Amino acid sequence: MISEVIRMFGLGKYRTPFGKWLDDQKKTSVEFASESGVHRQTIDSMAGEKGYAPRQTTINKVLKAAKKVDPEATYEKLFPPM
Repeated sequence: MISEVIRMFGLGKYRTPFGKWLDDQKKTSVEFASESGVHRQTIDSMAGEKGYAPRQTTINKVLKAAKKVDPEATYEKLFPPM
């Protein structure tokens, strides 16, 4: 039963700082993709793939949507150098 709960919520998976921010905001990738105009798979990759490098235009869209949710959101906070 517990392993099913872990699988359902994805506990233990790698999260980028952007992914952790999404989790803190209680946003799903589907919701945020709709708000930002970026494809859900791209949001998933940005949130959970180590070393994923989206285009600058994608980052700009994500930051614009993130600032609407959290005015404290910055490039440095969501996408620090790895």
